[in-house]
Amino acid sequence: MSMFTIQPTGADKLSDLKAKYRTTVAAPLDGMWEAFTGMADHYSIMEGSNTVGYCAVNGEKKMLQFFMSAPASASAAFKQVIGQLNVVGAIVSTAETAFLGHCMDYQTSVSEHAIMYHVEDGAACADAKFPADTTFRSLKSPDLQTAVDFAVATLGADAGWLKSYFGDLITRSELFGLLGNDGLIATGECRPSHTQFGFADVGMIVGTSHRGKGIATNMLRQLIRESTAQGLKPICSTEHGNIPAQKAITKAGFTNYHRILEITF
Repeated sequence: MSMFTIQPTGADKLSDLKAKYRTTVAAPLDGMWEAFTGMADHYSIMEGSNTVGYCAVNGEKKMLQFFMSAPASASAAFKQVIGQLNVVGAIVSTAETAFLGHCMDYQTSVSEHAIMYHVEDGAACADAKFPADTTFRSLKSPDLQTAVDFAVATLGADAGWLKSYFGDLITRSELFGLLGNDGLIATGECRPSHTQFGFADVGMIVGTSHRGKGIATNMLRQLIRESTAQGLKPICSTEHGNIPAQKAITKAGFTNYHRILEITF
């Protein structure tokens, strides 16, 4: 006999539990992964008529978040969730200690998916040094299509999604560009977290013909400056296999401290 009722729900209906969940993590959650979690299917975990927890499961049947307000019943709920929803694994940060612990009870393999970074309190940050013939500035509405074309050419990302995403960033003055005589060389984001007070997610894209020149490192240094000027602590992440990005992030002044793991049950 099942102890809990697990039923589909909207992420917006779990805002109170999600806020409680964020107070339990050992470090701020990466903004990109929070976005992926937001797009996943959400389920409330009910005990009688009370919502006592929730989970988020993506289209690949991998759990992206799990929380129970009563830790004593979490193990039983986790077991029921993976059985009832046919969950095959999880993507979980080492900062999500309780969730990670439950995942390890069922793991058959664990691999490192991404590395999370922050800037240590009081750490010195070098000034950004860009080529003399370039300009770093906030991008405005007339720059939107240029930024979209640049990202499509550099990353191969979907143009429609980029137009919406970059448009939102520009509206909030969160998208920056490094421009040279031939146009856009790099873009950078500084996105204050809407769920974790005091933090900003930063990231950058450097054009393929301008890589290997230290531009990525200096873009990140400038984005650290943009964050701290707003009283925010910058955080970022990169994939496990992206060695050039890891080098640039470290040179910019970030410290790696947590990992995002992919776990198979």
